[in-house]
Amino acid sequence: MKEKFIFFLFLFTNFILSQNVIVVVIDGARYTETFGGGSANIPHMYNDMMPSGYLYTNYWIAHEGKTETNPGHASILSGTWQQIANDGSQRPTYPTVFEYIRKEDGNPQSDCYAVTGKDKLDILTYSVFSGYGSAYCGTWVGDDNRDDALTYSKAISVMQDFHPKILLINFAGVDVAAHSGNWNNYLTAITNADNLVYQLWQTIQNNIYGYTPQNTTLFVTNDHGRHTTNFSSHGDDCEGCEHIMLFVIGRNVSQGIVNNDMHYQVDIAPTIGDLLGFSTPHAVGISLYQGSNPLPVELSSFTAKILKSGGVQLNWRTETEVSNYGFEIERASSLPDGKAGSTTPLQDWMKIGFVEGHGNSNSPKKYSFIDDLTLIPNHTLYYRLKQIDTDGQFEYSKIIEVDAGNIPEGFMLEQNYPNPFNPGTIIKFAVAETQKTELKIYDVLGNEVAILFKGIADGGKVYELEFNSHSGEGQNLSSGLYFYQLATDKRVENRKMMLLK
Repeated sequence: MKEKFIFFLFLFTNFILSQNVIVVVIDGARYTETFGGGSANIPHMYNDMMPSGYLYTNYWIAHEGKTETNPGHASILSGTWQQIANDGSQRPTYPTVFEYIRKEDGNPQSDCYAVTGKDKLDILTYSVFSGYGSAYCGTWVGDDNRDDALTYSKAISVMQDFHPKILLINFAGVDVAAHSGNWNNYLTAITNADNLVYQLWQTIQNNIYGYTPQNTTLFVTNDHGRHTTNFSSHGDDCEGCEHIMLFVIGRNVSQGIVNNDMHYQVDIAPTIGDLLGFSTPHAVGISLYQGSNPLPVELSSFTAKILKSGGVQLNWRTETEVSNYGFEIERASSLPDGKAGSTTPLQDWMKIGFVEGHGNSNSPKKYSFIDDLTLIPNHTLYYRLKQIDTDGQFEYSKIIEVDAGNIPEGFMLEQNYPNPFNPGTIIKFAVAETQKTELKIYDVLGNEVAILFKGIADGGKVYELEFNSHSGEGQNLSSGLYFYQLATDKRVENRKMMLLK
């Protein structure tokens, strides 16, 4: 049998799947001249849009990705760090959100568009990753005009004629102006892009072409920044090149929030997957549902595991609670649409219990419930929580699953806690039988950075190990995404964790 743990943190509020996602990339705008400089160059986004949106002030390209146009766009769409050429000769090496949604959900090509002012970005329509590729491609519209007004006009035409679910728009004018070496032209180009973003948001607000704030989520970001000491160029690991902006507004987005936690360029793709209800299995980014949470009840984890007694134990944790009456626990034995993670109401959900909440709390609270099945059926079980406020309002968690037909009894690798962490975090694991076992830490490039356990692990014993970034093998590690892997001769399992220094 195989044990599955699925970990959810919710960033957005009133979660209902979006119908459309638009990603605007202001090519090569440095953070210090966008939101880092206040309203000086982006008066519309700063003054007119920010009160209704969610701003990330600590948003970065990690050293694993190139601070250039093509690698940056490929990282955004794939959720993986890209080292591809910047001249349009190489496609993304991992699947893009276009390929994911088309392969998983069967969407038509017209649901996926990239409209760009640089013709070398035609490579964004599909990757070279095996099993995906041109059969699941998106559509590219553009040329090498590098005229943002013309690019905007083409994007509006695409929205009107095809109504894509995923639309990426590249405004190339800022990068062109900066490379010219004229500071005033560079700032003017940023302001022009700000005007176009605001026009786009007004189009959405006014329910033109079927896009509304109730069905559309808009991301505004950068593919790269510019050198800290020389704005006319870019391409290295300096702060100016790596510190970029991310502003989100629309469906599911909490209003007026400024988030100072560290997040990364590769986090956009898995977030798009969550918003539109498809998976991004090869992405290394962490969905932006994992972070600061504006919900009255902040659910930070929800896991399930098989017990030797024959039941299923559910564990969840909240970070804060406001007017939390409690949680109804629901179980289903099949999903009519065949998709875990769906928030669509299902006909065969059964209420199996209730756990009382803590009302109001500013400290973490842990909850547990055992589904006391005397016999685990030989198929997948699905669980969700219905969190109910004291006034009767409620929210559903996403769905987690237990593959009861494939779980090797006793094998366990839990999500590290806390996560993100600084300096230390705890990892728990167990194996089914006494055997050679290794627990190792890897960086995003697959380099081994630490060994937490190597030897004979006792079957059925739960091991609890600490990984600390201030001591031992972890003391020289930088902030970023890491993986930890539990390996035996019979099974290997991986999980993600985030170090923030």
